[in-house]
Amino acid sequence: MEIFVYRGEWGLPSIDYECNRLLAYLKFCNAKVTVNFNGNPFSSPNGMLPYMIADGKKIAGYGRIVEHLSATGIGPPMANKTVDVGDVTLHATRINGHMQYVQENLHPYFMYMLWGDPKNVDTTRTVYAKRIPIPFNFYCPRKYVLRTNDITQSLAGFSLEDSIEFHDVSEFQHNAKTCLNWIATKLDDNRWFVGDSPTEVDGILYGYLSVLLKLTLPNNVLQNHIRQCPKLMQYVERITATYFAKEGYNSFTASKSSNSSEQKSSGTGTPNDGNSSSSSGEQSEKKSGNDTKFHTGHQQDPDDGPKERRKRYILSGLVAAVAMVGFAVLNGIVTLPSEGNHGNFIHYDDPGDYDDDDN
Repeated sequence: MEIFVYRGEWGLPSIDYECNRLLAYLKFCNAKVTVNFNGNPFSSPNGMLPYMIADGKKIAGYGRIVEHLSATGIGPPMANKTVDVGDVTLHATRINGHMQYVQENLHPYFMYMLWGDPKNVDTTRTVYAKRIPIPFNFYCPRKYVLRTNDITQSLAGFSLEDSIEFHDVSEFQHNAKTCLNWIATKLDDNRWFVGDSPTEVDGILYGYLSVLLKLTLPNNVLQNHIRQCPKLMQYVERITATYFAKEGYNSFTASKSSNSSEQKSSGTGTPNDGNSSSSSGEQSEKKSGNDTKFHTGHQQDPDDGPKERRKRYILSGLVAAVAMVGFAVLNGIVTLPSEGNHGNFIHYDDPGDYDDDDN
């Protein structure tokens, strides 16, 4: 089994809340699953990440992936593994109730703030576009906008295409802040939300809170609210440091490390630098050989190899050519042949009033 997610930023394993939620689930369960951080949403059945390849089939979405993992005996994580059999159903109902409350109250405003707010949508689209191969980075982020539009139409009665004065999200915002206060109160000084070990509730909370806390947006009301709750900030930082110390990615740090490695390879370092770097790499590989294999982001999507990229470039070129020809035709720059001019692009009418030169 292999799972494909977006690569992270700001020290997080992924930029996407659902990917972070799934990664936390895998870590909490100690799942033996290969995770690829170079996922291409165009290869996903629903055009979004995460998705999983299992037994030659692609499974998209957190819910369906977790359902498949549970069927194979992976998870869900339990707060108290010594719970009596008679209390398992009650415990699962309690967990599902917490997750449903978070989903109903925090999710609508979370999606609107990222993909619906005119002040934020360009920033969010840019973050995702940097993680998606060309030319799909122009198309795939719109999937999230359409999903957000469905939420606002069904729950708030307005479309994202409406004027901003019709975007009444006051109830969304109130519910989200109430939910964050409830989370902070329930969490209190506990390490985990339920019991003494992580559960699926902690996974969904980490998915939302990590992105809200780290993603810088022009209008991030919930980030300011989280920063006023030190317990929530400590909760996110603790999970990131404990479970994603190696998987957390930061493009600025990565660029600095790559520059320093290039300087060492060019001979600016000591003679022993090469040996020390290779030995440290071997040690890191040995250390990473645990039950769960999380790639560092250098692996490729099976649908994103050299041949597939070449096909994409050719296809994008053809689409661009067709678009330019269509634009030229619609604006009268190029005139297509008709039946009357027998294939000639320019047809002149004969007025039939020529002067007689003999006279």
